Amino acid sequence: MTETPQGAADLYGPGTPTRDAFERLANRWTMLVTNVLEAGPARFNDLKKQLGVSGEMLSRVLRDLERDGLVERQVFPEVPVRVEYALTPLGGTMCSPVHAVREWAEKTADAINEARLTYDQRT
Repeated sequence: MTETPQGAADLYGPGTPTRDAFERLANRWTMLVTNVLEAGPARFNDLKKQLGVSGEMLSRVLRDLERDGLVERQVFPEVPVRVEYALTPLGGTMCSPVHAVREWAEKTADAINEARLTYDQRT
């Protein structure tokens, strides 16, 4: 068994910035919303359609991202009211880690699938 480095609990404990960042990025909808909004502002229903996510889940994710200062919500006083979501400058800083995870997933997909097949054949 590998020992936890001293101070790791302090880095990854509940409420720490590192833990909060991991939890935010580990949410698949955060990653997908970031990827879509990187191209520019989008309306709620456009996001919902592109991502194939329920309205309730998308509302929750957008609200959390807005609370963290990563996404901004802009309401346009039109009839009907138009609402758009966009990455803030802070939210744009998530694009590099999201790209890195995507690239890792693409590079390792075949190896992971092969490992799964090997594992499944053992059982």
